[in-house]
Amino acid sequence: MTDKDKASREEFFLNGESFSYLFFKGSTLLNPIIFFHATGLNSATYLKLLSKIFDSFDGKRSIYAFDQRGHGLSKAEADYKKLKSWGQFSKEAISFLNSLGHGSIDLMGHSMGGIVASEIASQLKFKVRNLVMLEPVLYYAPEDVMKLKIKKLLQFGDYSASDKSSSAKQRRNNFDSLKQAIEHFTGRAMFVSWPEESIKNYLEGGLVQREGSFFLSCDPAWEAKTFETVTFDTYKFLKRLTCPVLIIRGDKETSTFTEEAKKALSKKDKILIEEHKGSHFLPIENVELISSRVFNFLNKD
Repeated sequence: MTDKDKASREEFFLNGESFSYLFFKGSTLLNPIIFFHATGLNSATYLKLLSKIFDSFDGKRSIYAFDQRGHGLSKAEADYKKLKSWGQFSKEAISFLNSLGHGSIDLMGHSMGGIVASEIASQLKFKVRNLVMLEPVLYYAPEDVMKLKIKKLLQFGDYSASDKSSSAKQRRNNFDSLKQAIEHFTGRAMFVSWPEESIKNYLEGGLVQREGSFFLSCDPAWEAKTFETVTFDTYKFLKRLTCPVLIIRGDKETSTFTEEAKKALSKKDKILIEEHKGSHFLPIENVELISSRVFNFLNKD
């Protein structure tokens, strides 16, 4: 059975808008794992990782992987001018979770998805048993957060100075075929360390066809605005948590997890921080390692 065969594509409606998600149906619906993707990516990008985790639990634990607004195969309106903060992603994700009706869950997310998961965990304390954050966008020092907020404010809402935002705006968004898109992204920029299978999964879960061409469902303008509306004071969510937390970071230089955050969070009893060889895309680069660490952490109960 292939990774794709293990998951079904499902649809969730919120206020008349359609959101898409992948569902790995386990032998029990108790304590499922809920996964949230990074900015610009989608649930299918992580098929290899999620499939490996599903197999590690012998197919017993169900896994849901949600495509956020403006990402993947979700069809909800994505007008970048209306996006104000990542709080919108968290709010819609909570509505999705409430629709599932589970009494307890484990949350997991990569990059932005880790922050979305932490905000959810801070609000649904009695429902969330564990939280896994993979290379989260995590700032901690309040004085640094204030500087970042002032800098953003002085730019009157245009935070295009961000390297990630600028790169997103310049991303090619028109292809003749899936094959051409795969060839274009393979070995390029942030995809340089990705296995080809993961690039293919990312594109199969993030391309839409119209007028004879293929376009990224996460429009470059939407991706750029998502980077620009980053939540700087992410530490406030972790301060409210009561569940155990595993944070995994890569050993290469990244701007997403500051040293201040590492020092401050290392002092907290229920937060475990691990550093492994890899980049910001560690959960895509090293599926064996990440799936093993996630399984051991979630299987400790």
